[in-house]
Amino acid sequence: MTKMSSRRSTSAVLDVVSTFRGSPRTFRAPPCRCARPRLVTPSGSVCKPIVSRQSACFIRQASSQAKDSSLEAEGSDGTSLKQLKPRKKKEGKMTILASQLPGLSAGPALGAWDAIKGRSSNPPRLAKSPSPVLEVPPVDDEGYQAAVDVGRIPDTDLSRVIWKHWQRFPGCVVLTRVGKFYESYYEKAPIVSNLIGTKMVYKRFTDKSKTASAGKTRLFAFTGFPFTHLDKYLKILVQDHGQTVVLVEEYANERVMDDYTGMVPRRVGRVITPGTLMDESWLSGGESRYLLAISVGESEPTPVEEAEREEGDATEKTSVSLAYTDVSTGEYFVRETTLAYIEDELARISPREVVLDKSLEAMWDSPIVADDEELPPTKALMDLLRVFGIHVSFADTRTPPELEGLSFPSALPSTDAMSLETQALTLLRHHLQYALRDGMPRLPSEPHRMFSERHMQIDAATLHALEVRHALRPGSMVMPTGMGPAASPLSVRGTLLSVLNRTVTASGHRLLIRTLTAPFTDLRAINSRLALVQALHDRDELREDLQALAKQFGDIMRLVQRFRSQRGDRYDVWETAGWIRSTGKLLQRIREELESENENESKDAAGTVEEGKQRLQEFMDEFTPLEEIAEMIEGAIDEEMMAQPADEDGETRDALLGDSDVESAQAQIKSRQNKDWLAREDDLWWLKSGVSPTITRLHGERALLTEEMYRMQDRLRERFDIKNPKQLVLNKSDRHGWHVVLTKKSDYNKLNKDSDFEPIYETKGSRCYAYNAWSALGAKRENVVQTLYTEQTVAFRAIRDKIAEWSELIQHNAELVDELDLAMGFAQVAIECDYVRPILNDSTEMKIVNGRHPAVESGLLASSRLFTPNSTTMSPKSHLHVITGPNQGGKSTLLRQTAVIAILAQSGSFVPAEHAELGIVDKVFSRVGARDDLFRDRSTFMLEMVETAAILRHATERSLVIMDEIGRGTTLHAGVSIAYATLDHILNHIKCRTLFATHYHELAHMLGASKDARQRSKRQRGVRKGVEFWCTDIDQVADGAFSYSYKLQPGVNHDSHAIKAARLAGMPESFLQVAEDTLASLEASPVQVKPHSTE
Repeated sequence: MTKMSSRRSTSAVLDVVSTFRGSPRTFRAPPCRCARPRLVTPSGSVCKPIVSRQSACFIRQASSQAKDSSLEAEGSDGTSLKQLKPRKKKEGKMTILASQLPGLSAGPALGAWDAIKGRSSNPPRLAKSPSPVLEVPPVDDEGYQAAVDVGRIPDTDLSRVIWKHWQRFPGCVVLTRVGKFYESYYEKAPIVSNLIGTKMVYKRFTDKSKTASAGKTRLFAFTGFPFTHLDKYLKILVQDHGQTVVLVEEYANERVMDDYTGMVPRRVGRVITPGTLMDESWLSGGESRYLLAISVGESEPTPVEEAEREEGDATEKTSVSLAYTDVSTGEYFVRETTLAYIEDELARISPREVVLDKSLEAMWDSPIVADDEELPPTKALMDLLRVFGIHVSFADTRTPPELEGLSFPSALPSTDAMSLETQALTLLRHHLQYALRDGMPRLPSEPHRMFSERHMQIDAATLHALEVRHALRPGSMVMPTGMGPAASPLSVRGTLLSVLNRTVTASGHRLLIRTLTAPFTDLRAINSRLALVQALHDRDELREDLQALAKQFGDIMRLVQRFRSQRGDRYDVWETAGWIRSTGKLLQRIREELESENENESKDAAGTVEEGKQRLQEFMDEFTPLEEIAEMIEGAIDEEMMAQPADEDGETRDALLGDSDVESAQAQIKSRQNKDWLAREDDLWWLKSGVSPTITRLHGERALLTEEMYRMQDRLRERFDIKNPKQLVLNKSDRHGWHVVLTKKSDYNKLNKDSDFEPIYETKGSRCYAYNAWSALGAKRENVVQTLYTEQTVAFRAIRDKIAEWSELIQHNAELVDELDLAMGFAQVAIECDYVRPILNDSTEMKIVNGRHPAVESGLLASSRLFTPNSTTMSPKSHLHVITGPNQGGKSTLLRQTAVIAILAQSGSFVPAEHAELGIVDKVFSRVGARDDLFRDRSTFMLEMVETAAILRHATERSLVIMDEIGRGTTLHAGVSIAYATLDHILNHIKCRTLFATHYHELAHMLGASKDARQRSKRQRGVRKGVEFWCTDIDQVADGAFSYSYKLQPGVNHDSHAIKAARLAGMPESFLQVAEDTLASLEASPVQVKPHSTE
């Protein structure tokens, strides 16, 4: 068991970058509003005599944005705000003092303001994961100027930024953050507006094109949406339309203050592709969204190999490495295979995006090749990706990605010196760094290696034919992997997944999908899961209690991944502690069950009871204790404050996490204080005061200053003999700063006569006064509050980083909880549907007694009908069963149920049968159903031949093959020949377990079936070793009526009863008469087929 030690304490010192951020979207200066007494500027204009903090901030912001907006605000004396020289402070924040404003003379209140603002009253800003800024490639000035000259874009600083990102990300949707909006501009705006359905508006700029006359203006389009709606529109753009979205964010904290130009720095914060979605609210928790990197090796056979190579065998020799991850959960895998199996891997993994090496991009861009040109093996990969409709990206691992504002190694090791696996992992990491930027999560130190010999291989055709995950039928529609030509609505209704899904957690459901698409081949792993399922199957009360507890579990791996990318908030941290505590309750319930059983000596101490106790104990022992993390979180976070809901717009929540700029957080704090300068502040402090000595001290200072403010308010009421507390209130607002409010007119003269008070504003029912002592005390307290906020953010980030350090241990426990959830689901299905525990061994035999198809049985029970079970027994002496019988007689269902039972057994599930013993199956193949693939230019018959060829080339002695009606779709003689050759190849070369359904009863004679094969009293074997003959039939009843028996019997059925099936389908009587006459005529002169000799 892993032990925890040498952990950093939450009070560890963090390196903090002191910067500030702020970029409001409003550019127009506010109108002048008069107040009594009035101050007149030298130019004669009238203005209010006090500049509040908001006003000074606004002027600074207006100045910073004037160039960006092509608007120039002016002071009351005509001086451009851009000409003001604000004082620069050491921590990087500018402050405009009232005395610097043109045309204003400072009174007592203004002097107090300057005294306060002249001091360093603001805490340093916390930058999120600061990285050295790399030199940004210059804009293509020639191309930009050409665009301006022809009137494509206006000539502004913001236009230069937009143009640069257009050039860097052609074909992408570029969304630029401006204040509280994401916007798209100019010629791109109509495209984006049409995709997301937003209104398009126009803005007038000076026309600087060469053909424009002086002073002429031009309208340019733009569209956008509030930043709080980003999730909604990302779903439309990325998931619905398959677009790549580039988010250009504002980084005001990176503004160079020594060369202050007013332009807010903007750079790409994230490139969003279908495979790099992380924590968007609309992501389905039960589905993995894999990003798959494929690295293709070289295939250089020796001359002997080249001479022996069969046609189309190039893909067999070309090695491929697959590295894939779900960015939202941290699942991280790698697998080695060849190009011949890449379609099967794509079907199993179902990636949302594929990353290839940059060297293959030219081949992707030029899909058409000359007829006489030799096709490289990778051409098959390109064609396959187009068929699947998967989003494809390319990465050049030989050069670092062009990342503004992010550090990245300037020199990467050459991929020529890497192993194929390392190349794939490098491709994956390179693309993640390129897309996620400073939100790049820390991937686990080692990926899970999916070794082919440890997992059953199920090819793409079999996954489709057995309807393991998806089915092509109406109802419960979901969208498949890609958005390309092959994409079509799929259904989960009636699939194997839908029948078995009893998991209660999202991560458990993801494990169920992975298990059914890649079952175990390791006996130890299979039996370990079966033992856990058996233990839960035998303990109904325990299982029900554990499922009730598991329903309370959140998706912990999505939370952990947020911590790894430094995106987690306080609610995520609190939920992590809750998950750990819930895990403890779950283990405690198992512990109580085992203690109760140990005390009950009357129970059988042998058999499955003892095995179950042992397995449950082993399961508990695998957990790593994580109570230290939960205690750390619970000791730091105030539980009562966690009950407070976040603001609807999310600004306060983000600000308090340190994920946005400090100025935004301060604005939120001030906004709360304006409404109620004390009461509205309490829910900001969700960390306990004792989390660090600094926070404890600051909370004490805040409390003392708060008490002093109350005492000052009481003293003023007593000083001016104001009895009613509502008639004199000390208040604060953005407009007037800290001030005194009188609500009774008869009290106005009391303050007017006192030189300490200066009237600044009057309304119908109140008058406001500036009071230096109150302003100084309020500013001092506000400074403490903001410093406390900063310290709280430091402490929170320490907690978040601590959780990230423990993430792999949390992930280990999460995987065990998923295993338990899966086992509980298997046990529940076994009880509900009467499944039995299978017995698995290393043989190549199979014995299934009265097996059933789980999905078909479920459908029949829904309509109050019973399923007819059938038995299957195969061994080396009878490993190939030829099955004949009528159409609609149940042959295909028998084939599919046998394969499904093998998949279930090796998934660690109980199976629908009375008894099941199976030798381990390494691969399952199917050739059933009739369909074409016109997109790949394959007819129904050609597709059948391709799938049959794959079986004959890749099946082994341990494989399970099911084949239905091989040879149909062509002439009788050709079809029989192909079917026989297939059987002959399996018998002579592969010798695997095979179920072969056919209407060619001539095959029985060719394989040496006895002449009395219609006799079904005993098993029928042919002359060829390993072959047995089985069939289904119909039951005749009175008046010519019949019914399908569906029961498998020994022998050969020479009658398909196709016309009877046509009658049931409702064919016209005239049609049926012609069909019967024609059949009688053909049967009068049957084709004679001789047994084939193998000598």
